[in-house]
Amino acid sequence: MNRAIILAAGRGERLVNGYSFPKPLKEVNGLPLIVRVLRNLEFSAVREVAIVVGYLGDVLISGIKRFSFDLEITFFHNDEWHKPNGTSLLKAKSFVSGPTYLMMSDHVWSTSLIEPIRRYPLAHDEAVLGVDFNITRCFDLEDATKVEIDGDRVVRIGKQLETYQALDTGVFKITPAVIEALERVEGPKGCSLSDGMAALAATGRMRIVDVKDAMWIDVDTPDAHAYAEMLLANYGQELRPMPQVQPSVIESPALN
Repeated sequence: MNRAIILAAGRGERLVNGYSFPKPLKEVNGLPLIVRVLRNLEFSAVREVAIVVGYLGDVLISGIKRFSFDLEITFFHNDEWHKPNGTSLLKAKSFVSGPTYLMMSDHVWSTSLIEPIRRYPLAHDEAVLGVDFNITRCFDLEDATKVEIDGDRVVRIGKQLETYQALDTGVFKITPAVIEALERVEGPKGCSLSDGMAALAATGRMRIVDVKDAMWIDVDTPDAHAYAEMLLANYGQELRPMPQVQPSVIESPALN
């Protein structure tokens, strides 16, 4: 499998409100978020990448083109970027002709995270999500997407779940079945990726795989950004499992 889709259409107000560039171009330890994702895909032998752009899309494309990649990159434009991220994925539905990685543009993750997802034996009408069972190391649990499971199947997925066993890392392997599920739940207000995955889960076709010690962080806020910079500064792109740190440590002058 050598294809991946990156969702990069949103505004990212909590992190880049007032800035003249979109969230995926926010630098973390010297490199834009989306460039870190693309470098990881290169390392994982992915060769074709679709990027869904929306808010300040032309600025994002120009920013990405400042870097050289051993990748064939195709841009899909989402003029409905204010709608949930499932609508963004539907803009690139023609790219999903078979097993395809799906990921977010604002997650920092170690290169080892994608390997168990790559190896998972996926049926032609299923999808699999990399999940983290080490819930206590999550930086912002309140904002994390929770996953309730039964064996290796997703029962429910969402941010507000009260019962859950794992967290969504934001890295999937999907098939056209995900596109079909999203099209069924798409409405005037759009649809979220979680809506589509929940629809697939209702038919028993949404799987999970444990990413084990592979580190990841969703960079949505200034505090999460500072934590990601600390991880990268201390451990490099592979990151490493670390105990939770307090906001007072994150905001110390040494990290600015």
